[in-house]
Amino acid sequence: MTGVFLVDDHRSFTDLLALGLGVQPGLDVVGVAHSADDARAALGGADDARAVLGRVAPDVVVLDVRLPGGGLTLLPDVRAAGARALVLTAHPRPGPARRARDLGAAGFLGKDTPLPGIVAAIRTVAAGGSAHGTPAEVPHLTPREQEVLDGLARGRDVTALATVLGLSGHTVRDHVRALLGKLGARSQLEAVVAAERVGLVAFDPEGEPAADAR
Repeated sequence: MTGVFLVDDHRSFTDLLALGLGVQPGLDVVGVAHSADDARAALGGADDARAVLGRVAPDVVVLDVRLPGGGLTLLPDVRAAGARALVLTAHPRPGPARRARDLGAAGFLGKDTPLPGIVAAIRTVAAGGSAHGTPAEVPHLTPREQEVLDGLARGRDVTALATVLGLSGHTVRDHVRALLGKLGARSQLEAVVAAERVGLVAFDPEGEPAADAR
């Protein structure tokens, strides 16, 4: 069994996710915490962190990046407990995702990812893989797709992009779907970070898009 520990301050989200994961073959939700302090106590509040979590080791810790107390501050505790981290975010921004990766998170997902996608990411992370959605090679983007990608990298949603580019929301969504396919990503956040890795967008040290992104 793969032990999964959930850390999120939105109790309804953790309740629903725990129910969804609990019926998946081979997955066992071993605990839930709603703050960084509670999670830290569970992961490192005893000589044997495994005993704290019902004698079942957490193989994967699924945590919210915007957790009270700082979700990313938990990553050292996750490593110390012998687990791997899958970071979730409700606010797709490339900066936090890049910092999570740099701090050792094994994967990240948007909270809008359907349950099968979260389950697949947990299994991948538990098996020692990465759930960052990195494409194998640099894809070719049309000029309009690059404009949409640049807008996503600046945190603009579909509505804002439609206004800035003078397009309909439907057309922008079509471009976003094309980008996801070309970048091998499952969300807009994954697409932006994957694009950064292959040089389609670039960020300054503060996590903002650089003026010469390409």
